[in-house]
Amino acid sequence: MKKNKFFLGIIAFLAIICINSCKKIEEEPPTKVLMQGTWELTAAENASGQNILNTVAFPVTAIQLTDDNGMLGSQGPLFTYTVYGGSQWVTASAKIKQAFDYANFRFNTGEFFVEAGNPTRFTVEAKLQATALAGGLTDVLTILGVGQGWLQQVIYHKFIDVKVTIPKVDNTEERNTMIWEFDNQTTAAYNYKDGQGNIILWGGWPVNNFSKGKYTFTKRITGLNDIITAHL
Repeated sequence: MKKNKFFLGIIAFLAIICINSCKKIEEEPPTKVLMQGTWELTAAENASGQNILNTVAFPVTAIQLTDDNGMLGSQGPLFTYTVYGGSQWVTASAKIKQAFDYANFRFNTGEFFVEAGNPTRFTVEAKLQATALAGGLTDVLTILGVGQGWLQQVIYHKFIDVKVTIPKVDNTEERNTMIWEFDNQTTAAYNYKDGQGNIILWGGWPVNNFSKGKYTFTKRITGLNDIITAHL
């Protein structure tokens, strides 16, 4: 009888541990919820681990991710580099600084898509249209080597299976760091839309030529305008 009570006690103890563990798993916030908010790019590395923050963030890369999958911010140079990069980047970057009119808070838009639960991969689509000055995106793409037949006003650059990590801070519940990794599992698709909004494949640039990289964002409590102003 004592032996049976002993085993029943062990089973009850293990059941309590299992229930508590399952409860902790259930309470883990969804990845999409954790990604929402305003973020500033504070570190960037290429595939070789070299620091490229100043290469992709000018004056600063800041994004706002919303609950309706929206992305708004100054991510234009970051995604232009990711898609095109290459030997002409230094020449093109001077034109990009003019084309993306962040000084007047004319931000880029896009979307992000996350499966339910706690996936570690997501999809991000950057809608690139250089606003305002001197030919805008057309001039930039010409410098980078895109053929005349493929120059579009708005191009949708989609990246599927981007790795996302949002770690807790020092064993607390705080999560103020978000890391995106464009790695060997990541794939790309580039499109534009016709006059009726139908998606059409854009073949102006090889989808396999995008730059791999690791990008670390830090969460901010200030708005996009304040972040941009602080870096002008």
